Amino acid sequence: RLNLDPYQDMEKISCPTCRKAFDQHDERQTNLCLEKFINIATNPVVYSSTKKIICPTCEKDILDHNQRQAMECVDKFIKQVKDNFD
Repeated sequence: RLNLDPYQDMEKISCPTCRKAFDQHDERQTNLCLEKFINIATNPVVYSSTKKIICPTCEKDILDHNQRQAMECVDKFIKQVKDNFD
């Protein structure tokens, strides 16, 4: 789980799952959206019928990623979100 401070200003990062800015998320919503993004990015066969998700890191369709690319983008995105909450 992320240790989030909801009172701290956060750079506008768009959520890839709900399309809202992360500064509009509380800790619970951030964790839910990150979990959903991780599931979609790392298990494309199960989630292929869901709406198109654009990778917030490289701006390609997340379903076009291979496993290595997906994990790299997920790691970078989680780090970006965490860094903006620190």
